[in-house]
Amino acid sequence: MDLRAAVKAIRDKQYAPVYVLFGEENFLKEEFIAFARSEMIEKDYADFNLSEYDCQEQALPDILQDAETFPFMAERRLVVADNAYFLSGAKPTGTIKHEADPQVLAQYLDNPPPFSTIMFTVNADKLDERKKIVKTLQQKAVMISFAPLKDQELYAWIERRANKYKTFIEREDAAKLVARCGSELRLLDRELEKLALYVGPEAPITEKAIELLASRTLEHDVFALVEAVVSGKLADAFRILYDHMKTGEEPIKLMALFARQIRLLLSVKMWAPRGYSQQQLAGMLKVHPFAVKKAMEQARHFDEGALRKLLSICAEEDFRMKTGQVDKQLAVELFITKVAQLKQNPLRT
Repeated sequence: MDLRAAVKAIRDKQYAPVYVLFGEENFLKEEFIAFARSEMIEKDYADFNLSEYDCQEQALPDILQDAETFPFMAERRLVVADNAYFLSGAKPTGTIKHEADPQVLAQYLDNPPPFSTIMFTVNADKLDERKKIVKTLQQKAVMISFAPLKDQELYAWIERRANKYKTFIEREDAAKLVARCGSELRLLDRELEKLALYVGPEAPITEKAIELLASRTLEHDVFALVEAVVSGKLADAFRILYDHMKTGEEPIKLMALFARQIRLLLSVKMWAPRGYSQQQLAGMLKVHPFAVKKAMEQARHFDEGALRKLLSICAEEDFRMKTGQVDKQLAVELFITKVAQLKQNPLRT
């Protein structure tokens, strides 16, 4: 079922006996559970009618037995069963104290009590549809996928979240916030709350506020570092580098991110002249359109041969760093210098 449809059904008090929540976007998953709890359980008796378990720690029959217990002075009981590892093909993390027997759950689904709801959460992007119990759940339970939000869907979520904090943000600035902070919803939520406090009620979250206050991801800083190099601002580039070195960032990781950024520039350099739009390139390369726009600007400073040369240098330096043939920080510093050299004179090697 679609998430919005599930929310609407719960608001209309159309509760399902069993929900299966799966996917990588845990923030939305947690919000949905919190919403369901507020709608299904009377606040004054929540301590008596809400139970939370870990399927790797608690036996499945005990969880189901709890769901069959009448609610206390209320109409409904909610049981949240996390880490339902037996519904996916992924290897569970940690120790499993009680192996789950899916047949026990299948029997429960034949005649679930009308006064209880169980929500199973699965820490995997998809369920194992080869399993008989998953096929049974698909017929008798509400299945909700929580996939990471992307592009316009993500920007729309940021706009709605800004409204929650009594402010607003334009779509273009939402894209800039994602480009700076990444697409992880929990981090974006914290950033929006901080920005809302800064700009004040009913005021817009602007690009200036984002540049001033929003936390930068390492990926964004590598993007900004390349931007500084191609703009001839080597001092700014090394400042960004040394800031990360002071915090203990691993140079090998930095080199890997450099390789990814150079690969993006090369892809844009190759495909943009063939008539592909920024949106099309973003879809092909699985990045945000704003990142493609900036990459197109950066790629103009290099020819294709220079970018291929830089990728080769990345691979060589990565090998030398991992085998102890070169000081890691020095290798990154020399790579930045090489980027500047090839930008100034693409024919130089």
